[in-house]
Amino acid sequence: MIVAITVTLSSCSNDDDGYHDFHLEYKGVISTDLPDEFIYGRTYLINVTIELPNSCYYFYNQYDYFYEGTSRLIYPIAHIDDGVPCTPNITETTFSIPVQALQSEPYIFKFYEGVDADGQDMFLIIEVPVI
Repeated sequence: MIVAITVTLSSCSNDDDGYHDFHLEYKGVISTDLPDEFIYGRTYLINVTIELPNSCYYFYNQYDYFYEGTSRLIYPIAHIDDGVPCTPNITETTFSIPVQALQSEPYIFKFYEGVDADGQDMFLIIEVPVI
């Protein structure tokens, strides 16, 4: 019983050397690869490229995907380590989003690009017709 209590208490230690703070933030899309048109019922992989500004930024294939009528808003999410030294190497990473064409109206994709001087979201907007 004493061994079990000791193991339990030591596993709850707050001095975990591998732990560090982090936060998440949206990263702007720099390019995307969309077909000229969708064929109704087919599934497509849309390739999206973002830029990570330094070694503290990581992308774990996370993104927010919102429906707004026939529009799709896409916000890539980066993981940023806080309180650790970063090296200033810019890297690009590409990920894929599956999209099944299930509407007859054109798809309007709005890829997050960042914010403007007024703090409003900016988007790369691409319309893809469905045949």
